[in-house]
Amino acid sequence: MELRQIRYFVVLAETLHFGRAASLLHISQPPLSRQIALLETELGVLLLDRTSRVVRLSPAGHRFYSDAKMILATVDKARSHARAADLGEEGSLVAGFMFAAAYSIVPILTRAYSSAFPRVELKLSESIPTQLVADIHAGKADIGVMYPSDSAIELETRTVFREQLVAVLPERHRLCMRAAISIAELREDWFIISPHSASPFIYNTIVEHCRRSNFTPRVRIETKFQQTIVNLVAQDLGVALVHSSMRSTRAENVRFVPLLHAPFVDVALVWNPHTLNPCVERFVDIAAQMGLSGRNAREVI
Repeated sequence: MELRQIRYFVVLAETLHFGRAASLLHISQPPLSRQIALLETELGVLLLDRTSRVVRLSPAGHRFYSDAKMILATVDKARSHARAADLGEEGSLVAGFMFAAAYSIVPILTRAYSSAFPRVELKLSESIPTQLVADIHAGKADIGVMYPSDSAIELETRTVFREQLVAVLPERHRLCMRAAISIAELREDWFIISPHSASPFIYNTIVEHCRRSNFTPRVRIETKFQQTIVNLVAQDLGVALVHSSMRSTRAENVRFVPLLHAPFVDVALVWNPHTLNPCVERFVDIAAQMGLSGRNAREVI
């Protein structure tokens, strides 16, 4: 049984006229008759009652017509799904993101992508940058929203967002009411920071910023997530430098104070250049269309 035979039969069943059916199918009548006869032989039943004047569906023909329409609809749907999947308009995408990005580009990028490609199942999971790189290499994640990383050298990286660091201080800190401070003014304070093993980029950025003012930060606590850092600062356990977008947490018992000559931190999309998942390219395209690159936290939030 061939799909063309099923299509021929459906058109014939709907016209009940070999001449009109052949015309609609853009073939001559003899090939149509031959294909219908082959179909009946394959099925072992008569689908049509033929007389010199009238063509009618047999009981078997009525039943087969109903099933044949379902078969053709399923085939058309399968064709559409295959084409959509090939274009990245359908399928699944596993995206990992570092915690800090949850307060800047992840929400707006997720909404924009889901709106543009509603048939793609988007799965998001929070992780640390070094683990995200490992997951992408292992195929456990398709793309990551994270800091640029030396460990991602074999991966494709595209910066999509930049923001400055700000100081977060306990609300009773001596400098918390200042409009802005220099990093040198924190040289005697204890710092709370993400460990190098979890986020080399942010760790190095903070340490280098301090060293430019001729001191190495005294680290009291290392923790992986910026929200945890802010919470620990609120407990008066130290000071920290965090993303500007962390202001949106409206955390209690802390003050976010701008830094003079504050360093910028980049947030990038990172993926395997050899990925076979076309949804990755569409995700990157959405970020590009939104013009996120080069924008700062205040423009996005």
